Amino acid sequence: MTLERWPNEDEMVAELYGGAWADPESWAKRCRPDGCVICTSGRPFGIIGELAHTWVTTDPEVAVFGYLCVISRSHAVEPFDLPEADRAAFWCEAMAVARALSQRLHPVKMNYEIHGNTLPHLHMHLLPRQPDDAFVGRPIDLKEFHHRYTETDIELLRAVVRSAALAEA
Repeated sequence: MTLERWPNEDEMVAELYGGAWADPESWAKRCRPDGCVICTSGRPFGIIGELAHTWVTTDPEVAVFGYLCVISRSHAVEPFDLPEADRAAFWCEAMAVARALSQRLHPVKMNYEIHGNTLPHLHMHLLPRQPDDAFVGRPIDLKEFHHRYTETDIELLRAVVRSAALAEA
């Protein structure tokens, strides 16, 4: 399964473990649209679907099956940085994707994570928890991969996003 990767992925991972905030000047630049990898690229990488106000992405290898990431099309570091209408649209679309993912995979619990400590552009990780996932009894480590998506998996996830888009239409 081939998904487009971030061109600076190694740098992003190194910063995650080395502390992305270690250089305040570099961090401040990354928090602005002119220094944001998503804004300067015009889009994120690994897109499997698009809604009016968000992109939905994933990675070829993930911590839990069904992992998706919902990314705001508008630059913001924090949800409260978005204008009210954009903020409401981000949450509505993220929840539509989460609902569609839940309806398809029937997780025990859907986990939601917003960090931005490596990529300061608003995005929400959706992590459908299963009773037999590798993280039972502990937090999910997004860098601990336990599933490699197949083409069939990606098609299933694209169908989830299409379903969410129809629900939002």
